Amino acid sequence: MGADGGSIPDRRDLVKTKAQAGQTDKSLLRELYILCALSKKPLSKPVVLDPIGKLYNKDAILEYFLDKSKYGDGEQICGHLKGFKDLLTLNLTSNPEYSPPTATSVSQYTKTPFVCPLSLREMSGVIPFIALKSCGCVFSDAAIRGIIPSLTKGPISIKDLTPEQAKPVTSIEKTQVGCPNCGKEFDPTLQSSIIPINPPKEIQDQLLETLLMVRAQAKSSKKRKNVDKIDSGNNTASEPVSKVSKTITSSGTTTPIPRINSPSINGNGNGNGGKGITKSVQDKLAEQERIRLKAQEGMSEAVKAMFKPKDNGGKKSGADEFFGRTFTRVSC
Repeated sequence: MGADGGSIPDRRDLVKTKAQAGQTDKSLLRELYILCALSKKPLSKPVVLDPIGKLYNKDAILEYFLDKSKYGDGEQICGHLKGFKDLLTLNLTSNPEYSPPTATSVSQYTKTPFVCPLSLREMSGVIPFIALKSCGCVFSDAAIRGIIPSLTKGPISIKDLTPEQAKPVTSIEKTQVGCPNCGKEFDPTLQSSIIPINPPKEIQDQLLETLLMVRAQAKSSKKRKNVDKIDSGNNTASEPVSKVSKTITSSGTTTPIPRINSPSINGNGNGNGGKGITKSVQDKLAEQERIRLKAQEGMSEAVKAMFKPKDNGGKKSGADEFFGRTFTRVSC
């Protein structure tokens, strides 16, 4: 290379600069605030935000939930979503200077569709934007921190995003402030009160890991509650019935219904109720026996032999031996 009559390479041929790559990354970042992450169509209200900061058109994400094969790369983009309960509907401020791109326009996306309601800065990826989880209003990070200095810095670590952090016990009234856009109150000290929009890759990984961790905790607590309900139900069922139910007779008086393990039902009691129930059972058995004997009156001797009890002491007749062999079940 060089000194041989050929061309001499300069620094541009030997060193790859990052100027062109930086411009490409900036244009791709700008498209994240203009296009739906799933359908790649221009964002239009209503717009929803997922827990890791991606923006979607609500109709596109609905189509995905109804038919996940509609978008080929849907699982890679929003496979972490289980339903609309994971999404936050945003209250966005439209940019009056924005016009949707057309096929004849020379430069597309010169303006972004949404702006910050406080500073009127465009949501284009140049400056970070955040969404309030309580109401869905979207602001530039610098503008809302100028009004609410106590606003949390956001998801820095996974420990700060655990569900316990979202349940303050003391001084709730003192820490709550109103949203500068809609006036809805929220706690700015909670790191779960804001969601960054299109954050860097490492922050998205933290948010996704936190989402999966919260789901696992919720699932384990639900299983624990179900086990406790089953155990309490078994304990209740095993306890003896202390109160005696009552029925209303035709005369209007109430008579107690005995328990299952009551002596009156078992026939071991000395009361009148035990004798009455035992006598009625005996009457029913006697009636069934009379019906059985009456049905056997017209039978032949051979058929009657089938219903005779076994006599182990005496010698079996030919019919008894025949029907005994025929109708004896053999267990393997």
